[in-house]
Amino acid sequence: MSQAATQVLLAETWNENIDPTGWWMSEKLDGVRAYWSGSNFYSRQGNLFHAPDFFKAALPKVPLDGEIWCGRGLFQKCISIVKKQANKVVPDDYKLLTYLVFDAPSHGGKYEDRVKWLQANVPQDDDKCYATIVGIKKCQGPDDLKQCLANVNAAGGEGIMLRKPGSLYENKRSSTLLKVKTFYDEEALVIGHKPGKGNCTGMLGALECQLPNGKRFDVGSGFNMDQRRKPPKIKSVITFKFQELSNAGIPRFPVFLRMRTDLTWNDVLEAAKTKKPVSVIQKVVPTTKLSKQHSILFSVIPSRDVKSGKKIVTSDDEDEETQVPSSSASSSNKNKKDTRELCQYGEKCYRTNPDHLKQYQHPTAKSKSKLTKTKSKTKPPCTFGSKCNRQSSVHLANFSHPSKSESHDPTDIAAQEELLDPDDLVEIEEPASPTTTDNLLVKDKNKDRQFDTNDDDDEQPSTINKKTTKRKRNLEEKPTVRSTRKRIKKS
Repeated sequence: MSQAATQVLLAETWNENIDPTGWWMSEKLDGVRAYWSGSNFYSRQGNLFHAPDFFKAALPKVPLDGEIWCGRGLFQKCISIVKKQANKVVPDDYKLLTYLVFDAPSHGGKYEDRVKWLQANVPQDDDKCYATIVGIKKCQGPDDLKQCLANVNAAGGEGIMLRKPGSLYENKRSSTLLKVKTFYDEEALVIGHKPGKGNCTGMLGALECQLPNGKRFDVGSGFNMDQRRKPPKIKSVITFKFQELSNAGIPRFPVFLRMRTDLTWNDVLEAAKTKKPVSVIQKVVPTTKLSKQHSILFSVIPSRDVKSGKKIVTSDDEDEETQVPSSSASSSNKNKKDTRELCQYGEKCYRTNPDHLKQYQHPTAKSKSKLTKTKSKTKPPCTFGSKCNRQSSVHLANFSHPSKSESHDPTDIAAQEELLDPDDLVEIEEPASPTTTDNLLVKDKNKDRQFDTNDDDDEQPSTINKKTTKRKRNLEEKPTVRSTRKRIKKS
């Protein structure tokens, strides 16, 4: 019996009124809480765990706080190994367990200092050490917390733990340690009452309930004293919440929420046909063969080679987020055609709006260059080639320009610049300049160009037509004036 083991730091529940920004996050482990006294493991009730000597050999001779763990979703398997009596312990089972350490109760320093001490004193790279430090990450805000919680839930984990920065280790339940979990709420049918004990003698102890799939379980918490004196009647419907299902499909830690006078049991059964509740969905029971350790959030827990006992990291141990896709999956992704439109800003686009990213694709420089070269084959070459300095979107869309590899002039900077993809251009059509026609006429003034001076007065000419005709007449007269001036000078 260990008195210190009964005074470990316990967590309170996080709520959305508490800003988690800057707090330290770690995965909430579904293992067996174990206090290391420096020589033995003890439960929260102070009971001794009969772990074999090799499982304890490499640990420091000072108190540690952590959990004995064997994988996500394997809580029942883990507890069946750890809580065996000394004469029934199977040492080989412990070879595939890990003691995940998350604190040092007797250190006395701040949380960050305690973590550094653990990293320096728990030999994680030693094959003889069956302990490792729980990975942590600083929370960036509520959205970051919810995303990490979703990742853990998707991987079959239990939740997230939040540790206040700079906090001390307290031997009690403390608001400096918060647990974040996802609860499910469902309806159940009351089929019986169980009597209470102690302070609840003569009142309700627990409700016997039934799920839509016929599974039975007890709900013993969540009631106030009035509800225990006058409990929900048999055949009534209640709403309860729970954290997860056991391997047998029974809700773990069910808590009473409210009576459902607006629903009958037939309503619940009918609703379960269209939208299956979590409790009805068949749970995938993990294999009882402890061959892999797998990972936890922010950490990779190595497995052990069965023959040599050395730590090895396999693809199964890595987090789902960091796993490398298989060659078949990657090849299928390459062959899959992206049907999204090209963003007009291409790889230079800075928008991160999810809707924008779903609607438009943003090719990298490599794919963009490849796409441009393919399309440029159908465009006539520019007269100036790689020396062209025109930046008009219409010009670039209609004429091809040699790329760096096609340019023979090593000093040609324009040839080294990557071509723009016409589909990525900001302007689809370049607006015509109001002076474009005039400029062309001025350039051709010495080429004996003849202009039509017919104003079509009989056809009600507009003011614009008059201005245009006058401009043309002036252009025709300018060469005559200049030639007259030359003759005067000669004379």
